[in-house]
Amino acid sequence: MKFILANAYREWRIRVSNPIIPLWDVLVPVVYLVLFGSSMGLWINAGAGGASYPTFFLGGVLGMVTFSIAMNSSYGFFEDLQSGVFHEILTYPFSRSAFLLGKLLSNAVFSVVAVSVCLAAGALFLKVPVKLAALPGLLVWTVLGTAGWYFVYSWLSLKVRSFNGYHTSTSSLYLVLMFVSNLFYPVEQLPAWASWAAWINPITWQVDLMRYHIYGAGSAAQLQWEAAAFVAFVGASFWVANRKLNGTIE
Repeated sequence: MKFILANAYREWRIRVSNPIIPLWDVLVPVVYLVLFGSSMGLWINAGAGGASYPTFFLGGVLGMVTFSIAMNSSYGFFEDLQSGVFHEILTYPFSRSAFLLGKLLSNAVFSVVAVSVCLAAGALFLKVPVKLAALPGLLVWTVLGTAGWYFVYSWLSLKVRSFNGYHTSTSSLYLVLMFVSNLFYPVEQLPAWASWAAWINPITWQVDLMRYHIYGAGSAAQLQWEAAAFVAFVGASFWVANRKLNGTIE
């Protein structure tokens, strides 16, 4: 455990050494929430379960937080590889999985902080009611969401070698998965092809689960299969990232 904590501390120091990145991870979702929620909420009345658009959108923003933090923090792997620090770290007396999990721990804590700020902003500026009983469930899916997306982006950062290739692939994946999902709008309002794509997008599953804890949206059967599917996604992404990390990395 001490090696995981040591790597978590290193990851935290890296992030706070450049305050622009943490501010980006926290403030951009809050800006999305307040501006989109307040402006679109004036003329859209299409939240699932009869909720207002700000209430509907809050769940999407919480999913965005975990997704964007995972993407931005995976750059640490890529940068370590480019600088040669990565191979030096592999000579240290801890397992590679401890290296991966230590980084995840740091990012999970940061995601919890960012989600808390978004919840506070939603309550303060948009009057979105969030019950205290919802917080444990939101905490679970925040941590699991951070884990799943961090493992995906970590695998990608270890797989792609060129600077342009890394940023093109991560940014493209970010945009496609974010907009072909239910983050900004209900899946039912998408064209048929986009609706099917959104239903197989793990972001949709995570956001649905968060919306359930915020205002009770979704049917029990749907939420059960989405929860099982998202947990399976987290497990599969960890296996892929850990396998790549424990393989030959040039």
